[in-house]
Amino acid sequence: MIRLGMTDCPSVRRLLESGQLALDYLEVHGPYLEAARQVMPARNMLLHNSLYQWSLAHPLGLAYMDAARLTRELLRLAASPWYSLHLGFSSAQVDFYDEAMQALTEVLPREVVLNRSCSVLQQLGQEIKMPLLVENLDYNPTGAYEYVCEPLFIKEVLEHTGTYLLLDLAHARVSAYAFGIRVEDYIDQLPLERVRQIHVNRPGWHNARLVDSHLELQEDDYVLLARVLEQTQPWAITLEYNRDECIIVEQIERLRAITQKNGDNSK
Repeated sequence: MIRLGMTDCPSVRRLLESGQLALDYLEVHGPYLEAARQVMPARNMLLHNSLYQWSLAHPLGLAYMDAARLTRELLRLAASPWYSLHLGFSSAQVDFYDEAMQALTEVLPREVVLNRSCSVLQQLGQEIKMPLLVENLDYNPTGAYEYVCEPLFIKEVLEHTGTYLLLDLAHARVSAYAFGIRVEDYIDQLPLERVRQIHVNRPGWHNARLVDSHLELQEDDYVLLARVLEQTQPWAITLEYNRDECIIVEQIERLRAITQKNGDNSK
């Protein structure tokens, strides 16, 4: 059975508390997990990104910002069955500004980014001893996303580390647009046999660029998801949307119908 959940936010919490929304889990980002667990002690949760402003390409690896210890502690608190994090970045130090991560240091060579990313993920897998999922990112021309959004780079990382793919369909749309190809062609180049979770939302436009905006799903997003479900075996689908509460319910109902129509692909 494919689990269906959403990213934690006030709108989703209100709908859950009022009984208007049924979810299998909430996906919670590390910095907000402790507060979420205090008010929802029994809710099933998935941990996503134990910390922000952290790059897999940092030379200190898991020692930077005490990432290993923090991740272990948050996984225990979440009781998460797996852990997912971003496959980024191409600079050792990054920060979020104006819709995307920005490189604070120079762009590193591809081989350095690949080797450091693989090394950290392998070490992290040994630390947590549970399935580890890496998420494809949305290409932005900020110096932080070089190489890491390329399908071949993603494939190499998964092959070298034995990790799984968290396929973010909005990120795929953004990267495909930046690379000048169809999103379907971009997705088909990814190692779809490694997909274990899917993120869905609608990207939008900012400064004449397509960017990750977490907007309401449109008809072509549902069509794309159905197509991907025919090619993958996900454990879970996460809706990333935190705006109109009525639209939240409508989107979840539509997503449930799609998962049922496409059958139970999960292992």
